[in-house]
Amino acid sequence: MSDSYNPLSALNHLPQDLIEAILPFLPPKSLGRFKSVSKLWYSLISSPSFIKNHIQKLNKNNLNPDPTHLILVPNFGDWSLYSLDIKPLNTQTTVTAKHLSIQELCFGTLGSCNGLVLANDKSRNIYLVNPTTNETLKVPGGSYNDAYGFGYDSSTDDYKVISIPCEGVADSDTDTNFVRVYSLRNNSFRNFPKPPNQLYDYCSPYPGVLFNNNLHFIVERRHVRNTIAAFSLADEEFNIIELPDSVNNAGRMWSQLFALGEKLAAVICVRLPRRELVNELWVMEEYGVSTSWTKLCIIEKDNEPHYESYAKIGNRDILVGNSNVDEICIYNMDERRYTSVKVEGCPEDFLVYDTYVESLESLERFR
Repeated sequence: MSDSYNPLSALNHLPQDLIEAILPFLPPKSLGRFKSVSKLWYSLISSPSFIKNHIQKLNKNNLNPDPTHLILVPNFGDWSLYSLDIKPLNTQTTVTAKHLSIQELCFGTLGSCNGLVLANDKSRNIYLVNPTTNETLKVPGGSYNDAYGFGYDSSTDDYKVISIPCEGVADSDTDTNFVRVYSLRNNSFRNFPKPPNQLYDYCSPYPGVLFNNNLHFIVERRHVRNTIAAFSLADEEFNIIELPDSVNNAGRMWSQLFALGEKLAAVICVRLPRRELVNELWVMEEYGVSTSWTKLCIIEKDNEPHYESYAKIGNRDILVGNSNVDEICIYNMDERRYTSVKVEGCPEDFLVYDTYVESLESLERFR
Protein backbone atom coordinates (compact mmCIF):
# COMPACT_ATOMS: atom_id res chain seq x y z
CA MET A 1 0.00 0.00 0.00
CA SER A 2 1.35 3.41 -0.91
CA ASP A 3 2.39 5.76 1.91
CA SER A 4 0.24 8.41 0.25
CA TYR A 5 -2.93 6.31 0.56
CA ASN A 6 -5.79 8.45 1.80
CA PRO A 7 -8.86 6.50 3.11
CA LEU A 8 -11.12 9.54 2.78
CA SER A 9 -10.16 9.89 -0.86
CA ALA A 10 -10.99 6.22 -1.39
CA LEU A 11 -14.39 6.74 0.22
CA ASN A 12 -15.11 9.60 -2.14
CA HIS A 13 -14.71 7.22 -5.08
CA LEU A 14 -17.37 4.79 -3.84
CA PRO A 15 -20.59 4.90 -5.84
CA GLN A 16 -23.18 7.11 -4.16
CA ASP A 17 -25.86 4.42 -4.20
CA LEU A 18 -23.46 2.01 -2.44
CA ILE A 19 -22.72 4.58 0.26
CA GLU A 20 -26.44 5.20 0.78
CA ALA A 21 -27.05 1.44 1.03
CA ILE A 22 -24.32 0.84 3.64
CA LEU A 23 -24.64 3.81 5.99
CA PRO A 24 -28.15 3.02 7.39
CA PHE A 25 -26.77 -0.19 8.92
CA LEU A 26 -24.12 1.61 11.00
CA PRO A 27 -24.65 2.55 14.68
CA PRO A 28 -25.75 6.10 15.52
CA LYS A 29 -22.52 7.09 17.28
CA SER A 30 -20.47 6.16 14.21
CA LEU A 31 -22.82 8.04 11.91
CA GLY A 32 -22.49 11.12 14.10
CA ARG A 33 -18.73 11.04 13.56
CA PHE A 34 -19.07 10.34 9.84
CA LYS A 35 -20.94 13.62 9.34
CA SER A 36 -17.51 15.29 9.32
CA VAL A 37 -16.23 13.18 6.38
CA SER A 38 -17.62 15.59 3.79
CA LYS A 39 -20.43 18.02 3.09
CA LEU A 40 -22.11 15.30 1.05
CA TRP A 41 -22.05 12.81 3.93
CA TYR A 42 -23.24 15.47 6.37
CA SER A 43 -26.17 16.30 4.12
CA LEU A 44 -27.03 12.63 3.58
CA ILE A 45 -26.85 11.55 7.24
CA SER A 46 -28.79 14.64 8.38
CA SER A 47 -31.61 14.23 5.87
CA PRO A 48 -35.08 13.26 7.19
CA SER A 49 -35.36 10.37 4.73
CA PHE A 50 -32.02 8.89 5.89
CA ILE A 51 -32.95 9.22 9.57
CA LYS A 52 -36.30 7.54 9.01
CA ASN A 53 -34.63 4.73 7.03
CA HIS A 54 -32.01 4.29 9.75
CA ILE A 55 -34.67 3.92 12.43
CA GLN A 56 -36.45 1.29 10.33
CA LYS A 57 -33.18 -0.65 10.03
CA LEU A 58 -32.63 -0.18 13.77
CA ASN A 59 -36.00 -1.72 14.55
CA LYS A 60 -35.53 -4.51 11.99
CA ASN A 61 -39.32 -4.83 11.64
CA ASN A 62 -39.52 -5.39 15.40
CA LEU A 63 -42.05 -3.02 16.95
CA ASN A 64 -40.31 -3.36 20.31
CA PRO A 65 -36.52 -3.41 19.79
CA ASP A 66 -34.45 -4.33 22.81
CA PRO A 67 -33.17 -1.25 24.67
CA THR A 68 -29.47 -0.42 24.47
CA HIS A 69 -29.14 2.01 27.38
CA LEU A 70 -30.51 2.74 30.84
CA ILE A 71 -31.28 6.18 32.22
CA LEU A 72 -30.12 6.77 35.78
CA VAL A 73 -31.37 9.63 37.95
CA PRO A 74 -29.60 10.81 41.15
CA ASN A 75 -31.85 10.50 44.18
CA PHE A 76 -30.82 13.83 45.67
CA GLY A 77 -29.51 17.21 44.56
CA ASP A 78 -28.09 16.59 41.09
CA TRP A 79 -30.80 17.69 38.63
CA SER A 80 -29.51 15.77 35.63
CA LEU A 81 -29.70 12.43 33.83
CA TYR A 82 -27.07 9.75 33.29
CA SER A 83 -26.84 7.08 30.61
CA LEU A 84 -25.54 3.53 31.03
CA ASP A 85 -24.77 1.04 28.24
CA ILE A 86 -26.73 -2.18 28.85
CA LYS A 87 -24.39 -4.58 27.04
CA PRO A 88 -21.57 -4.71 29.67
CA LEU A 89 -24.04 -5.50 32.47
CA ASN A 90 -23.95 -9.20 31.52
CA THR A 91 -20.15 -9.50 31.58
CA GLN A 92 -18.69 -6.94 34.00
CA THR A 93 -18.90 -6.37 37.74
CA THR A 94 -18.28 -2.62 37.44
CA VAL A 95 -19.60 -0.28 34.74
CA THR A 96 -19.36 3.46 34.12
CA ALA A 97 -22.29 5.79 33.50
CA LYS A 98 -22.11 8.88 31.31
CA HIS A 99 -23.56 12.25 32.20
CA LEU A 100 -26.10 13.47 29.62
CA SER A 101 -25.16 17.05 28.84
CA ILE A 102 -28.57 18.24 27.72
CA GLN A 103 -29.43 21.89 28.23
CA GLU A 104 -32.42 21.33 30.53
CA LEU A 105 -32.04 20.24 34.15
CA CYS A 106 -34.28 17.17 33.99
CA PHE A 107 -34.65 14.80 36.90
CA GLY A 108 -37.02 12.12 35.64
CA THR A 109 -38.30 10.36 32.53
CA LEU A 110 -41.78 9.40 31.36
CA GLY A 111 -41.12 7.05 28.46
CA SER A 112 -38.95 6.58 25.37
CA CYS A 113 -39.33 5.61 21.72
CA ASN A 114 -36.94 5.38 18.74
CA GLY A 115 -34.16 7.13 20.66
CA LEU A 116 -36.30 10.02 21.91
CA VAL A 117 -36.97 10.31 25.65
CA LEU A 118 -39.83 12.15 27.38
CA ALA A 119 -38.30 13.85 30.43
CA ASN A 120 -39.49 16.24 33.12
CA ASP A 121 -37.95 18.75 35.50
CA LYS A 122 -38.68 19.60 39.12
CA SER A 123 -41.40 22.07 38.05
CA ARG A 124 -43.14 19.35 36.02
CA ASN A 125 -42.24 20.94 32.70
CA ILE A 126 -41.81 18.20 30.12
CA TYR A 127 -39.30 17.86 27.30
CA LEU A 128 -38.47 15.61 24.38
CA VAL A 129 -34.78 14.75 24.43
CA ASN A 130 -32.46 12.74 22.19
CA PRO A 131 -29.68 11.61 24.57
CA THR A 132 -27.49 10.61 21.58
CA THR A 133 -27.56 13.96 19.78
CA ASN A 134 -28.42 16.18 22.81
CA GLU A 135 -31.40 17.70 20.97
CA THR A 136 -34.11 19.08 23.27
CA LEU A 137 -37.63 20.42 22.76
CA LYS A 138 -39.93 21.77 25.47
CA VAL A 139 -43.45 20.33 25.28
CA PRO A 140 -46.21 22.82 26.14
CA GLY A 141 -48.38 21.91 29.10
CA GLY A 142 -47.93 19.52 31.99
CA SER A 143 -49.74 18.44 35.15
CA TYR A 144 -48.73 17.02 38.51
CA ASN A 145 -51.86 14.88 38.58
CA ASP A 146 -51.45 13.15 35.21
CA ALA A 147 -49.91 9.89 34.05
CA TYR A 148 -47.91 10.14 30.83
CA GLY A 149 -47.03 7.91 27.93
CA PHE A 150 -44.94 8.48 24.81
CA GLY A 151 -44.78 6.69 21.46
CA TYR A 152 -44.57 6.84 17.68
CA ASP A 153 -47.60 6.68 15.38
CA SER A 154 -46.35 5.13 12.14
CA SER A 155 -49.67 5.81 10.37
CA THR A 156 -49.01 9.57 10.50
CA ASP A 157 -45.22 9.58 11.04
CA ASP A 158 -45.71 11.51 14.26
CA TYR A 159 -44.65 11.21 17.90
CA LYS A 160 -47.37 11.56 20.51
CA VAL A 161 -47.46 12.28 24.24
CA ILE A 162 -50.51 10.94 26.10
CA SER A 163 -51.67 12.52 29.35
CA ILE A 164 -54.48 11.07 31.50
CA PRO A 165 -55.58 12.02 35.05
CA CYS A 166 -54.31 9.67 37.77
CA GLU A 167 -57.31 10.26 40.03
CA GLY A 168 -59.78 8.95 37.48
CA VAL A 169 -63.01 10.42 36.19
CA ALA A 170 -66.30 10.32 38.06
CA ASP A 171 -69.53 9.11 36.44
CA SER A 172 -71.18 12.46 37.09
CA ASP A 173 -68.27 14.48 35.68
CA THR A 174 -69.48 14.63 32.08
CA ASP A 175 -67.46 17.71 31.07
CA THR A 176 -64.00 16.56 32.13
CA ASN A 177 -61.52 15.88 29.34
CA PHE A 178 -60.43 12.28 29.72
CA VAL A 179 -57.19 12.33 27.76
CA ARG A 180 -54.87 14.87 26.16
CA VAL A 181 -52.78 13.97 23.12
CA TYR A 182 -49.73 15.99 22.12
CA SER A 183 -48.56 15.88 18.49
CA LEU A 184 -44.90 16.64 17.80
CA ARG A 185 -45.80 17.70 14.25
CA ASN A 186 -48.32 20.26 15.52
CA ASN A 187 -46.43 21.02 18.76
CA SER A 188 -49.70 21.19 20.68
CA PHE A 189 -52.10 19.15 22.82
CA ARG A 190 -55.63 18.18 21.81
CA ASN A 191 -58.29 17.39 24.39
CA PHE A 192 -60.52 14.34 24.10
CA PRO A 193 -63.82 13.89 25.96
CA LYS A 194 -64.36 11.09 28.44
CA PRO A 195 -65.42 7.78 26.81
CA PRO A 196 -68.58 6.71 28.69
CA ASN A 197 -67.70 3.01 28.72
CA GLN A 198 -64.09 3.31 29.85
CA LEU A 199 -64.23 4.94 33.26
CA TYR A 200 -61.72 4.22 35.98
CA ASP A 201 -61.17 5.22 39.60
CA TYR A 202 -57.38 5.38 39.62
CA CYS A 203 -54.46 5.18 37.19
CA SER A 204 -50.99 4.10 38.26
CA PRO A 205 -48.49 7.00 38.09
CA TYR A 206 -46.01 4.73 36.31
CA PRO A 207 -45.43 5.97 32.72
CA GLY A 208 -47.42 4.17 30.04
CA VAL A 209 -45.58 1.16 28.60
CA LEU A 210 -45.17 1.28 24.83
CA PHE A 211 -45.86 -2.04 23.13
CA ASN A 212 -47.42 -3.01 19.79
CA ASN A 213 -48.18 0.66 18.94
CA ASN A 214 -50.22 1.00 22.15
CA LEU A 215 -49.50 2.72 25.45
CA HIS A 216 -50.47 0.60 28.44
CA PHE A 217 -51.54 1.89 31.85
CA ILE A 218 -52.51 -0.05 35.00
CA VAL A 219 -55.91 1.26 36.14
CA GLU A 220 -58.54 0.35 38.71
CA ARG A 221 -61.90 0.18 36.96
CA ARG A 222 -65.44 0.19 38.23
CA HIS A 223 -66.13 -3.15 39.96
CA VAL A 224 -62.67 -4.50 38.94
CA ARG A 225 -59.59 -4.02 41.09
CA ASN A 226 -56.96 -4.02 38.33
CA THR A 227 -56.83 -4.00 34.57
CA ILE A 228 -54.83 -2.57 31.67
CA ALA A 229 -56.04 0.41 29.64
CA ALA A 230 -54.32 0.25 26.23
CA PHE A 231 -54.34 3.48 24.22
CA SER A 232 -53.92 3.03 20.45
CA LEU A 233 -51.61 5.69 19.03
CA ALA A 234 -53.16 5.31 15.57
CA ASP A 235 -56.87 5.16 16.49
CA GLU A 236 -56.53 7.33 19.62
CA GLU A 237 -58.92 5.07 21.50
CA PHE A 238 -58.68 2.95 24.65
CA ASN A 239 -59.12 -0.80 24.76
CA ILE A 240 -59.25 -2.95 27.87
CA ILE A 241 -56.85 -5.85 28.43
CA GLU A 242 -57.51 -7.94 31.51
CA LEU A 243 -54.63 -9.01 33.76
CA PRO A 244 -54.32 -12.66 34.89
CA ASP A 245 -57.22 -13.80 37.06
CA SER A 246 -54.93 -14.28 40.06
CA VAL A 247 -54.01 -10.58 40.04
CA ASN A 248 -57.30 -9.44 41.52
CA ASN A 249 -57.34 -11.80 44.45
CA ALA A 250 -56.98 -10.62 48.02
CA GLY A 251 -53.22 -11.29 48.11
CA ARG A 252 -52.28 -8.99 45.28
CA MET A 253 -50.21 -5.95 46.35
CA TRP A 254 -49.30 -4.13 43.13
CA SER A 255 -48.59 -4.67 39.42
CA GLN A 256 -46.05 -3.16 37.02
CA LEU A 257 -45.84 -3.53 33.24
CA PHE A 258 -42.84 -3.63 30.92
CA ALA A 259 -41.90 -4.94 27.47
CA LEU A 260 -40.00 -8.23 27.62
CA GLY A 261 -38.72 -8.53 24.07
CA GLU A 262 -41.67 -9.28 21.78
CA LYS A 263 -44.15 -9.83 24.63
CA LEU A 264 -45.97 -7.62 27.09
CA ALA A 265 -44.96 -8.56 30.64
CA ALA A 266 -46.35 -7.86 34.10
CA VAL A 267 -44.57 -8.16 37.44
CA ILE A 268 -47.16 -8.82 40.12
CA CYS A 269 -46.36 -8.63 43.82
CA VAL A 270 -48.53 -11.08 45.76
CA ARG A 271 -48.76 -12.15 49.38
CA LEU A 272 -48.68 -15.92 49.85
CA PRO A 273 -50.81 -17.74 52.46
CA ARG A 274 -47.90 -17.71 54.89
CA ARG A 275 -47.77 -13.94 54.50
CA GLU A 276 -44.44 -13.73 52.61
CA LEU A 277 -44.25 -11.57 49.50
CA VAL A 278 -43.15 -12.78 46.06
CA ASN A 279 -42.93 -11.13 42.66
CA GLU A 280 -44.53 -13.16 39.86
CA LEU A 281 -43.41 -12.51 36.28
CA TRP A 282 -46.19 -13.04 33.72
CA VAL A 283 -46.06 -12.65 29.93
CA MET A 284 -48.91 -12.31 27.44
CA GLU A 285 -48.19 -14.97 24.82
CA GLU A 286 -50.72 -13.57 22.33
CA TYR A 287 -51.12 -9.83 22.47
CA GLY A 288 -54.60 -8.66 23.46
CA VAL A 289 -55.77 -12.16 24.46
CA SER A 290 -56.26 -12.09 28.22
CA THR A 291 -56.42 -15.89 28.49
CA SER A 292 -52.89 -16.16 27.07
CA TRP A 293 -51.19 -14.79 30.21
CA THR A 294 -48.54 -17.29 31.35
CA LYS A 295 -46.53 -17.21 34.56
CA LEU A 296 -42.88 -17.24 33.48
CA CYS A 297 -41.22 -17.42 36.88
CA ILE A 298 -41.25 -16.23 40.47
CA ILE A 299 -38.59 -13.62 41.17
CA GLU A 300 -37.24 -14.71 44.52
CA LYS A 301 -37.23 -12.02 47.18
CA ASP A 302 -33.86 -12.95 48.76
CA ASN A 303 -31.39 -10.10 48.19
CA GLU A 304 -34.24 -8.22 46.57
CA PRO A 305 -33.61 -4.73 45.16
CA HIS A 306 -34.40 -1.70 47.30
CA TYR A 307 -35.96 0.08 44.31
CA GLU A 308 -37.67 -1.98 41.65
CA SER A 309 -37.52 -1.13 37.94
CA TYR A 310 -37.87 -3.81 35.27
CA ALA A 311 -36.29 -4.10 31.82
CA LYS A 312 -34.96 -6.80 29.52
CA ILE A 313 -31.15 -6.80 29.31
CA GLY A 314 -30.45 -10.29 27.90
CA ASN A 315 -32.09 -13.46 26.64
CA ARG A 316 -32.80 -14.74 30.15
CA ASP A 317 -31.68 -11.79 32.28
CA ILE A 318 -33.85 -8.93 33.47
CA LEU A 319 -32.96 -5.81 35.35
CA VAL A 320 -34.94 -5.62 38.58
CA GLY A 321 -33.76 -2.31 40.02
CA ASN A 322 -31.18 -1.12 42.54
CA SER A 323 -29.63 -3.61 44.98
CA ASN A 324 -27.80 -0.77 46.73
CA VAL A 325 -27.37 2.97 46.30
CA ASP A 326 -24.53 2.46 43.78
CA GLU A 327 -25.43 -0.94 42.26
CA ILE A 328 -27.81 -2.38 39.71
CA CYS A 329 -29.52 -5.70 40.38
CA ILE A 330 -29.95 -8.33 37.63
CA TYR A 331 -32.02 -11.51 37.92
CA ASN A 332 -31.38 -14.64 35.86
CA MET A 333 -34.66 -16.48 35.27
CA ASP A 334 -33.04 -19.89 34.65
CA GLU A 335 -30.65 -19.94 37.61
CA ARG A 336 -32.99 -17.93 39.84
CA ARG A 337 -30.18 -15.82 41.20
CA TYR A 338 -29.31 -12.15 41.56
CA THR A 339 -26.15 -10.43 40.35
CA SER A 340 -25.13 -6.94 41.43
CA VAL A 341 -23.17 -4.61 39.16
CA LYS A 342 -21.46 -1.56 40.63
CA VAL A 343 -22.00 1.72 38.77
CA GLU A 344 -19.38 4.47 38.68
CA GLY A 345 -19.39 7.86 37.00
CA CYS A 346 -22.57 9.21 38.63
CA PRO A 347 -23.71 10.09 42.16
CA GLU A 348 -23.80 6.96 44.34
CA ASP A 349 -27.45 7.31 45.33
CA PHE A 350 -29.35 6.87 42.04
CA LEU A 351 -32.46 5.21 40.63
CA VAL A 352 -32.97 3.38 37.34
CA TYR A 353 -35.72 5.35 35.59
CA ASP A 354 -36.01 4.20 31.99
CA THR A 355 -34.45 2.56 28.95
CA TYR A 356 -33.83 3.82 25.43
CA VAL A 357 -32.17 2.91 22.14
CA GLU A 358 -29.55 5.13 20.55
CA SER A 359 -30.72 6.74 17.31
CA LEU A 360 -30.29 9.80 15.13
CA GLU A 361 -33.99 10.69 15.28
CA SER A 362 -34.21 14.45 14.94
CA LEU A 363 -36.81 16.70 16.48
CA GLU A 364 -36.00 19.20 13.75
CA ARG A 365 -37.44 17.01 11.01
CA PHE A 366 -40.91 17.69 12.46
CA ARG A 367 -40.54 21.46 12.52
